[in-house]
Amino acid sequence: MDEILAQLTRVRGVGGAVLVSHDGLTMASSLRSGIDENALAAAVGDVLGMAQRVASSLELGAFLGFSTTTDQGALLILVTGPAFVVLLTDAGANLALVQIESKPLVERLGARLAL
Repeated sequence: MDEILAQLTRVRGVGGAVLVSHDGLTMASSLRSGIDENALAAAVGDVLGMAQRVASSLELGAFLGFSTTTDQGALLILVTGPAFVVLLTDAGANLALVQIESKPLVERLGARLAL
């Protein structure tokens, strides 16, 4: 899993990747120094709970992910089987391209987790 996360950080615009359980616990990470992976995972757990409730209340179907952008970058949360992949991107990142290029790697993580 660590190798796949490292590959995700080599996708243009991605500055960090962490695998988070549905409980908001860090399973594996490849983050820049100075980022507290456990604090990030806990915050992501809170965000996911809220996003899933909103999607459910609006009857939008199965929850597949969440993203938010800021003036300094973006946070992408993608479902991968029993966990979530969190990608931190740089301000200039093309988010559509990041999602396209990261999809096969996220799918590989999901396959590993299913074993």
